[in-house]
Amino acid sequence: MPQLKLAAELVGHEGRVWQVSWDASGTRLATCSGDKSARIWAPISPSHFYSGDTITDSMQVDTDDDDRKTSSSWQCIEVIDNAHKRTVRSIAFEPTQSNALATASFDGTTAIWDTADNSTHECIATLEGHENEAKSVAWSTNGQLLATCGRDKSVWIWESNGEGDFDCISVLMEHTQDVKMVVWHPTQDLLASFSYDNTIRVWKEDDDDWVSAATIAGHTSTVWAGDFSTNGKYLASVSDDRTVRIWAQRASEGGSADAGFYYRPDLSYECIAKVPDSVHTRAIYSVSWSEPSDNGDCGRLATGCGDNTVRVFKVTETESGLNVGLECAQEYAHGLSDINCVKWNPKHKGWLATCGDDGVVRIWYMEP
Repeated sequence: MPQLKLAAELVGHEGRVWQVSWDASGTRLATCSGDKSARIWAPISPSHFYSGDTITDSMQVDTDDDDRKTSSSWQCIEVIDNAHKRTVRSIAFEPTQSNALATASFDGTTAIWDTADNSTHECIATLEGHENEAKSVAWSTNGQLLATCGRDKSVWIWESNGEGDFDCISVLMEHTQDVKMVVWHPTQDLLASFSYDNTIRVWKEDDDDWVSAATIAGHTSTVWAGDFSTNGKYLASVSDDRTVRIWAQRASEGGSADAGFYYRPDLSYECIAKVPDSVHTRAIYSVSWSEPSDNGDCGRLATGCGDNTVRVFKVTETESGLNVGLECAQEYAHGLSDINCVKWNPKHKGWLATCGDDGVVRIWYMEP
């Protein structure tokens, strides 16, 4: 059975690390934390690191706070700690640029960062509007749209006009509880949001406004996160109910009368695969979908869980639907701490970043 091999540890945050984000080239990693800061990391020699030459079988998770230090193959190249007054909950590199990124904070604001002449990041815009904690920020694939969501049950969509100028073009209030995460479709202007109300909403533009085009129900508790397959054909979601569900779009036959004022029932999703609640023993907080391998599969799903384990599943298409098979379970991936985020590298296959309540970021490798 394939195994996750620990390749590097990144130590520096002074609080739990909530999220990680690779840049478009897959060579830098941004992280955010309860210590109110964001950090940017990079391997000292990317070509050497991603060759796998730095991986040794003796490298193990170190849970001793006094002895932990950043692996010699990586370095923190920047600390961003001058914008937010509370926890930085979410971070995202802009997908078409090498330097721009966004951070969302429990102080209710979202900050946009960029560099001039390859210098350090400066805050070029602060987006305000959420009544309280902002939980997630995500860029559309072309970088023109930015979505945020928060504890105030709302999803905001912003349009970039360039040079740090953003306009709010829609505020969506259809969720009945706080919204945990937003993620964009990789090839279409569709946005998915995941909520404490146990549902997923899919939003699309309609006559210069954004509307709820689908409400996806099936989870029996908080839906913490989700991710589209890289071709956009499938959507994976994870929940407090300890299940992973994969959804596929189907032609709609009509919508529910109580789906909401802004509901436009022209999309419908069906659950075509499910990892049962017997596999994960606590809430699942994060999921990431990798690029397909060269063997014709649909890629791998990685999950981060409250049971301190990172799991990797291989997804393959069958005549009857999808098969989701467990390939690897890395127990105590962050010691005894919850795993808050998992993220596959977009360019280097098999490389996975994780972060947790232990305040450490870890880089893993899994053979294709």
